[in-house]
Amino acid sequence: MSLLDSEGKSDAYLAGRKSPLALIKEEVTTTYGNFFQESILLAEYAQILKNPVEGVYVLPSPMSPLMWYGLLFVRSGLYSGAIFKFTISIPINYPNGGCPRIDFQADVYHPLINLETGELETKSRFQRWRRDVNYIHELLSYANSIFLTINTRNSLNREAANLYEENKEVFRRKVKESIEICEQASLQVDPNDPHSLPISEWHKEVMRAARKHIFEPEVRN
Repeated sequence: MSLLDSEGKSDAYLAGRKSPLALIKEEVTTTYGNFFQESILLAEYAQILKNPVEGVYVLPSPMSPLMWYGLLFVRSGLYSGAIFKFTISIPINYPNGGCPRIDFQADVYHPLINLETGELETKSRFQRWRRDVNYIHELLSYANSIFLTINTRNSLNREAANLYEENKEVFRRKVKESIEICEQASLQVDPNDPHSLPISEWHKEVMRAARKHIFEPEVRN
């Protein structure tokens, strides 16, 4: 007789719980799939923190590990000075699913961004998302690069692609207008998730006082 039997607990144990070794593959996936997926996503996020993409900041939503919020600061090129908010929607079967989707949250005027939906074109770069080969860090690097080197192939905004190729002056004007719209949109907080990345307007007086406090500390006798 086992220890469990001797204590009269075996029947209750067997009735209320299955050994993981006894579960079929589908049950294991259902029971442990979310745990493994969150572990993978946390590992990827840790890697991003360790080796950040310059000018790109992301934060997973506490409401769902499959939704990340991001900010992209462009520091050179035609889009220099731009601040773009975006979200990353991760497939429910990640990392075995397709490429995570990036959606910009305002009217970003760019050949590779759908002006109506904000979706970034990724199929040309990630034709097939491969587990243990492709990572979200790589996707963020790609999102950053499209503003530094303009590519008009596989465009989702054909008008922007044509203007860039044929009339750069008009293209620059539309980009400038887009940057101004996106700057105002970046100040908005997602009403559906209070944990989305917030940024505030720049107040010179507040920042001047902060700089003085940091770099000119009060000398006490």
